[in-house]
Amino acid sequence: MRCPACRVPAIETDAACQQCGFSLELADRTFGIPPTLQGPIDDTTGSLGLFAHRRAVHAITEVERRFPQLSIAAVLLEVPPEAPLVPYAFWLFNRSSLSSAVSKGGENRLVMLLIDTNSDRAIAMIGYGLEPLMQEMHLQSCLQAAYQPLQRRRFGQAIESFARELDRQMVTLCRLVPKQFGLVPEAQWLNASAVGEEVLGMAENLY
Repeated sequence: MRCPACRVPAIETDAACQQCGFSLELADRTFGIPPTLQGPIDDTTGSLGLFAHRRAVHAITEVERRFPQLSIAAVLLEVPPEAPLVPYAFWLFNRSSLSSAVSKGGENRLVMLLIDTNSDRAIAMIGYGLEPLMQEMHLQSCLQAAYQPLQRRRFGQAIESFARELDRQMVTLCRLVPKQFGLVPEAQWLNASAVGEEVLGMAENLY
């Protein structure tokens, strides 16, 4: 992970960033009492109409159905103008009750999309449980998919586009993970004779 304030690599168990001193306790003193938010969509500004809200919820639900390990929350909120977006989003992610009390550390697989309706900016954050799998470039692809509707203040469409791209990124990642860990296709190890011949051939090449 990186410090949300200075972006220097940080350690999860550190109470504060060793580079700039940022901590959740400091954020609490700076930002005040955190709002209590709920997924899959918490529209604190009332920016979404009923139809747009339903479509966006459906898009999120479809991703969660295909990937039940994930929990997705889209938050529409007026970020205070003086608040830096990344530290503010990090504070909300950890303090606004979007994750259950048992979803801590590696058990936290929340994906949060925060839309600042004051500036039409958006940011995405993931729980520690997803960090070994997803990288910043994957989240950037999701945010890029939401960019055009976001600029037109079509927040419901922005959430839908984000969710669809997140689904696509997850499908790609699920295909890559077995290769990253050196796993072979099931058909190869089910066919014992073929595996034996392959291993024998490898041995002959080695010696």
